[in-house]
This record gives sequence, structure tokens and C-alpha cells, in this order.
Amino acid sequence: MNYLIHYHKMLIEVMVFVIVANIATQLIVKKDFNKYVKYTRIGYFIFWAFWAMAAFSGLVIFAFQKGQLSYAVYAMIAATVILPSLEGYRAVKLGKIWREKNSGLKFSISILAAEIAVTALTIIYIILQKQ
Repeated sequence: MNYLIHYHKMLIEVMVFVIVANIATQLIVKKDFNKYVKYTRIGYFIFWAFWAMAAFSGLVIFAFQKGQLSYAVYAMIAATVILPSLEGYRAVKLGKIWREKNSGLKFSISILAAEIAVTALTIIYIILQKQ
């Protein structure tokens, strides 16, 4: 069980790194619109890959613990719903912004910052619940 929890924790850490890397990449390539769009889309796919792995590993842990619900589990379920909702909203809204030939950099970074905040608050809540 410790191995599963460690694997899940590592996936969450990599997912946070991916979100931060998405911000950094957008800031680096913001001058070239085509590269900006390309790397932002690549960032979408990488985020979704790690989100899916983290969600599935959390589901496996939940199953191995025989479906025990606690406030920490509710917080993780809420984060699992909120994060893709934010990312989906960002993708749809940026598509509309890009059709107008605008970058939407501030909007994108604000949504990514919200994703980091949701993840960080969930982690802090879980740590506080264990004490």
C-alpha cells in the first residue's frame, strides 16, 4: 500500500511540475505566436496524461482501502473534478482568443495559477488532516 501511495504522490508532484513548466514555456515562447500555440497545446496533453494517471492511481488506492471515505478523500475527489474543469475552460477560452489572433497569456497563466492553488490547498488540507 505504501508503494501505491508513494506512486500517487510522485504523480501529483510531476503534475504540479507540468503546470509550472506550462507557465514557464508560455513565458519563454510568448513572442512567437505559432510556437506559443503549439507548446500550449502540448502542455494540455501532458497535463491530461498526468491528471489521468493520478486520478487512476487514486482510484486504485481507494479500491484497496475498501472505499473508505474521509474528508481527505472528499478533498481529493473535489480537486480531481476542479482541475480538469479549469484546464478544459482554459483550452476552450484560449481557442476563442487565438481565433482573434491574441495570445491570451495573462488568462492562461491565471488559470494555471488557480490549478496550482487548488492542488496546493488540497495537499495542505490532507497533511493537516493526518496530524
